[in-house]
Parts: sequence; structure tokens; C-alpha cells
Amino acid sequence: MSWCLLRKIWGLPVEQSMGLFGKIKGYNTEFKNPNSLGQAVARNLPPSEMIESHSVAGPGFVNVVLSKTLLAKRIQKMLIDGIQTWAPELPIKRVVVDFSSPIAKEMHAGHLRSTIIGDTLAHMLEFSNVEVL
Repeated sequence: MSWCLLRKIWGLPVEQSMGLFGKIKGYNTEFKNPNSLGQAVARNLPPSEMIESHSVAGPGFVNVVLSKTLLAKRIQKMLIDGIQTWAPELPIKRVVVDFSSPIAKEMHAGHLRSTIIGDTLAHMLEFSNVEVL
């Protein structure tokens, strides 16, 4: 459990406003900078029991804090009813997850990162009864 301890326990940043602003910069929009775009993203987040709060910081980072209450309820349900209750029913039955695997050249941190992410996604999908190719 890393990623800066899951952004100091469930505070997840949404960083796309800066990249998105770069794509719309120069067009006639209401957004004058990445922060104004981040503010619009935050205003338009749909209400959800998963979100405890949100804010915009710095150049447009949308910080989303996940609900500790909801997480506690889900963990308690899992402990009582079993881990299988966490597996979502997905509309797909088969999927291809393409990620790096041991290659015939020197490994570096980038290879390791995509391998870990791909392997994690594959395991999550398998847990949800999806055939991973």
C-alpha cells in the first residue's frame, strides 16, 4: 500500500486538468488556466457515497477524498460475508491485458512498473471471474 500511503489515506489527486488544458489552450473556452479547468471538474463531480470531499489545489489538481465510512462498511461486510463479496459482476467475460513481461534486454524501473500494474489488473479481473488472456 504505497502511492504516498494512498495519498495520505484515500486522498486521491486527479491531475488531468493540466494536460487537458494544454490541449484546449488557444481555443475560445471559458478556461483561462489549468486551475479554472480543475474548478470546473470539481464542480461537475457527480454526487457519490464514495466521495467524502474534494478540493482544487495549486495549478488545477482536483483532490478527491474517499469516504472512510464507506470503506469501513465495505471492509466489515467483506470480513463477515467473505472476500468473494468484493468481486464486482462485470459485463465482460474475456479480456486481453497487455503488459511487459521479462524481456531480452536490460530491465529498468519502467519495465517493473508496467509489469506490476498489468499483473495487478489481470489478478483483479480474474478475481471478478473474467478470463484474462
